[in-house]
Amino acid sequence: MAVKPVYALTISPHPHDTEWGIGGTVARWIKEGKRVVCVVCTNGDKGSGNPEFKPEELAKTREKEQKAAAKVLGIKDVVFLHQPDLGLEESPALKQLILKQILTYRPEIVATRDPYNGRYVSNRDHRILGRLVLDMVWPYAQAPNTFPVLFKQGLLPHKVKEVLLWSPEQPNYRLDISDTYELKKAALRAHKTQIIDWIEPPGGYDEADREFFKMIDTNNAAAAAGTAFKYAEAFVRVPIPPRL
Repeated sequence: MAVKPVYALTISPHPHDTEWGIGGTVARWIKEGKRVVCVVCTNGDKGSGNPEFKPEELAKTREKEQKAAAKVLGIKDVVFLHQPDLGLEESPALKQLILKQILTYRPEIVATRDPYNGRYVSNRDHRILGRLVLDMVWPYAQAPNTFPVLFKQGLLPHKVKEVLLWSPEQPNYRLDISDTYELKKAALRAHKTQIIDWIEPPGGYDEADREFFKMIDTNNAAAAAGTAFKYAEAFVRVPIPPRL
């Protein structure tokens, strides 16, 4: 399909990861008139410690939450790849799925979860997807012999300018989200299943909401430390070679 190139493509392992890591920046870009497309790789069907949540129902709920959150940020296009939660594998099939999004939407910026946050304990989907996205951006997206099936479909090589890795342990780049911080929080609030599951206080959802957003306030204020910003999002910014 013919698609007008977008400014940024976010590729998240799970529903809510984009809002968590780059929601304020996405809202800022959209307010500036830039188009952002959000790709969600897994269905989130294992994203709860509550055994009363049945996987198929949780997946449906989390897709609805993701659509609601995207609407808050102004994202018009959300692509769901419906991969199993905690089941991402660096397979030829997943490589082709991710590469297809990059070659279809042809973004200047690709953003995804830092695969190296959590040296010993981290979510396997984060590790696998983050590294895979980097590989698909370079060199795969610039080497048509790596994707002959997609090339035959009319998808041509594409040069991404940079990758932003959110939730890094050692950021080298910070963006001001002070003016869009409330939009980020409103988008996160759409992911109700994740708020209650993250904290699980005895006071129920209202207390969970308060504690969750205390944590979000602390994290985004800390990301702004050393800058003139009130709130920021921090990244590892990876320039991409313009050629193979």
